[in-house]
Amino acid sequence: MGLWRDERGFTLAELLAAFAVLALVLAGVVLIQQSALQTYVTGSNKTEVQQNARVVLERMGREIRQSSSALTAATATSLTFVDQTTGATTYALAGNTLTRTANGVAQVVIGGVQALTFAYRDANGNVLGAPVGTPANVRRVDITVQTSSEDTIVAGGISDTRAELTTSVKLRNL
Repeated sequence: MGLWRDERGFTLAELLAAFAVLALVLAGVVLIQQSALQTYVTGSNKTEVQQNARVVLERMGREIRQSSSALTAATATSLTFVDQTTGATTYALAGNTLTRTANGVAQVVIGGVQALTFAYRDANGNVLGAPVGTPANVRRVDITVQTSSEDTIVAGGISDTRAELTTSVKLRNL
């Protein structure tokens, strides 16, 4: 008990200096945390948009390759073909959503699509103007899809990322 009796404690200046140093350290920690969170969100969104584009190109490419006959309709933003199991199948862009319509039922494939374009080529590799007058002449389809984040909080913001992927699909059964 006698040990504390001679202690005077801290002065106001010492306390203020200590709080100032503590505030600086905490501000640094908060900035590092915010930067790490921003980096994570950006990476996560980039992964999402690239994966969405890959999935849709893989699915459309597989179904077009396996179609049992020639294309039945071919425009710059939609195409229709006959699938062996579902019959007439159409891929089209409706707003920012890519839809797949089969048996009269429309399904959302992915959202956040900024652009979807189809380029059609004949047996010689010549580009056919869209809409294609005779879709049966199409032997190859070049598909380009541009996707962006579906997260409305980051859309248009710092963490808004976009991806554009292209694939070329040769119709096998012709």
